Amino acid sequence: MSADNIAKWIYKKGLEDNIILYSKVSIYRNIDNIRFYNHIDKDDIEKIDNILTKEIEELKKLDIHLEKIKLIELPSIEIKLLKENLTIPNKRNLLNASIYIDEDEETSILINSNEHCEIQTIARGLELEECFNRAYKIESMLDKKIDFAFNKKFGYLTSSPEKIGIAMNVTVSMAIPALIWKTPDNIEYFINRASKKGFDISIRAGRTMPVLNITNRTMMGISERDVLNNMLEIVNYILDKEKKMRLKIKNIDRLNIEDKVYRSKSLLSNARVMNYMEFIKHNLWLRVGLDCNIIDDIDLDTLSYMIFIAKNNHLKSMFNNKKSIKKYLK
Repeated sequence: MSADNIAKWIYKKGLEDNIILYSKVSIYRNIDNIRFYNHIDKDDIEKIDNILTKEIEELKKLDIHLEKIKLIELPSIEIKLLKENLTIPNKRNLLNASIYIDEDEETSILINSNEHCEIQTIARGLELEECFNRAYKIESMLDKKIDFAFNKKFGYLTSSPEKIGIAMNVTVSMAIPALIWKTPDNIEYFINRASKKGFDISIRAGRTMPVLNITNRTMMGISERDVLNNMLEIVNYILDKEKKMRLKIKNIDRLNIEDKVYRSKSLLSNARVMNYMEFIKHNLWLRVGLDCNIIDDIDLDTLSYMIFIAKNNHLKSMFNNKKSIKKYLK
């Protein structure tokens, strides 16, 4: 992490990163003939750690340098920061877990959590192909040395039944404020279109939050490459719709879009109390302002940084106080 606890990948530019917030690939593996995490004992935990540690250290030969951290040794606030940076996924059992991470937190391997091994790669923008290749480069090297639990009929075996099969998730987070503003009914169409291809689209705040998170649901009867290609098809379709809507409102509804952008800029500059959801909405309208050449006194790197630094535990860490940050904003 950087000095302000922000993962360095957040500062790296990516394709279409005004609209695509991040791309992520996760691969889940378990070692053959060792019980899953909800049934393992102390000896199993040690065995998993020894096997994976030995082979992960060998990744240095591929110029992949990862630092091991035992999560039980970290203060609670640092674990929360890793979660807010998306380095550690939510809803993971971390009691016996360790994580290997690179300097930029764009590659990580979580071991002894819900699965014996969870490989994750992440990047800003539409970098799914790069994340996919990076994750499977690591997986293929480990697979040469470790017997992962695999069934010819079902595929890779995991503690979570819904992951059995390819045991891989691809995730893309998209900012679509123009579509939410002008054609909110399209969201239902996007959800149905994605669902038919085995993907889930989630949107918060009663579908008024202009951020879509897309991830694959289907794990069996499909290849990893097909999942990747289907995801890219869905993402590019929605991306094209958002771009066209921005261009349309820029040309025929300039006054109203300028009003939205400048209202957001004013509120972010002058508000004293604001919840995170409201902050995100205004942040995303500034992205539209940049894209439509309405404002030029802030850059996309700063807006990307703000999305993470405004999270609760980053604010707590910044002010070095574990109490609610609200008292600093009154």
